[in-house]
Amino acid sequence: MAWQIPQYFLITAGEVVFSVTGLEFAYSQAPSNMKSVLQAGWLLTVAVGNIIVLTIAEVIKLDDQWAEYILFASLLILVCIIFAFMAHFYTYIDPAKIEAEFAEKEPEEKKKESLKMDKKDSVKNFYENGTNSDSSSDEEEPNQTKM
Repeated sequence: MAWQIPQYFLITAGEVVFSVTGLEFAYSQAPSNMKSVLQAGWLLTVAVGNIIVLTIAEVIKLDDQWAEYILFASLLILVCIIFAFMAHFYTYIDPAKIEAEFAEKEPEEKKKESLKMDKKDSVKNFYENGTNSDSSSDEEEPNQTKM
């Protein structure tokens, strides 16, 4: 049983290193309003990966433990080759530029939003006041107070 401690330590260290660097990279490349979506996507891919491992382990049913180890090691090498190919064609984005673009867009969007609200209010006021003023302008009732 004690011979498994180094194996678990190595697997845990690899998972920590992979998770921290992967999330840091994703956070640095995403706009601030997408960071929570990235966290959800990261956890979803981890869950799907675990389901794939369980499915393969149950479907293949290898008798020898070393054969299962070789299977998963070869799948890991395949995934590493795919990631290396994707990383080769990736264009790095400076996070400061992304935030600057959003900072520039926010005032424009606020102006557009305020113009839309002003337009809606003016149209609403026109219809409310226009119909009320037409009906009240035909007949003016004197204001009477009760004593």
